[in-house]
Amino acid sequence: MRTYGKRSLRGAADKAAAQKVESRDAVLWDILLSERVCRCKVQGSSELVVARFPQNWASVPEWAKPGQAVRIAHRGGVRGYVEVAGFGRAIPTPISGSATPVPAVPVDAILAGCRIKAMPQGPRLCVYVTTGWARFSGEELAVPALAMAAASHLAMDMGIALGEAAAVFPVSAPNAGQFRYDLFSLSPSLAVFRTAGAAFTTGESKPALPTGHLAIGYLLVRGGQTAITASDIGQVWSAPVPASIEAAATDNGAEWSITASVKDQYGNAIATPLGWDLAVNIASGDGSIAPATGNTGSGNSFTFIYTEGTAGSLVAIDITLSQGQYYAYGQAFLQL
Repeated sequence: MRTYGKRSLRGAADKAAAQKVESRDAVLWDILLSERVCRCKVQGSSELVVARFPQNWASVPEWAKPGQAVRIAHRGGVRGYVEVAGFGRAIPTPISGSATPVPAVPVDAILAGCRIKAMPQGPRLCVYVTTGWARFSGEELAVPALAMAAASHLAMDMGIALGEAAAVFPVSAPNAGQFRYDLFSLSPSLAVFRTAGAAFTTGESKPALPTGHLAIGYLLVRGGQTAITASDIGQVWSAPVPASIEAAATDNGAEWSITASVKDQYGNAIATPLGWDLAVNIASGDGSIAPATGNTGSGNSFTFIYTEGTAGSLVAIDITLSQGQYYAYGQAFLQL
């Protein structure tokens, strides 16, 4: 009988070895995400075993956390190549030392609540921060509610539920045309602070976070602002651009003066050295308006003259600005 140099036997043994996957339970010790590997400990050993992530893992699964049992396998029967195969069934016991890694102290963070809100009862230049939960030095703590006292700025007519507010802050507006960021933060003593930034006009400037504090959020305050509403919370500054046209009509008898003012996205008057080109059109009703177009010059407004038509009718006049990359629209309604 020929054995062909035992090639048939060796081939069968190699094929069986290639199909066999040796696996065992391990405890996940730490994850080196940048290298796409993790380190584990197996039964009866205190040495760290480097196990690679499977190539088709786009992210680390929820169960792959330090201290959890995982299943590691020698892919293709190769002992030098260890790969995480899935979650394990039991945490192995090492020769010495702890069976699981010492858990890392979680980072300081706001866990729940602690939101900036506008006053629910009537608009006013004031905001409050809600109660919540935060973590400092690994300890989860409740942010206490503000007591109603003379120095707390909390009043009955604000519409805030009892126990909802952790702090109340009156806010002052900067000068017209300016903006300011106010930073609200939580200290390790669970006190809420407001840090007013420097006023700016062309480039945003935010105040620095006090050392050891957790950032709650920023409030953008506009120049000349008289009240803070819910839509103002979390607003991000961008360079002012024409956003709307505000029309004011004055009845002069048979004629009406219609002053069209260009406003930016913050509701402030906005001008340009070359002026804004405005066009008017009677959308409904009769009569006439002149001129058909006008330029605001160095200001932000232009006045058109409407001559009445049929008495008792409602006239709608469209006003548009279309200049380069900018577009804005407004309307004037006249009851003759």
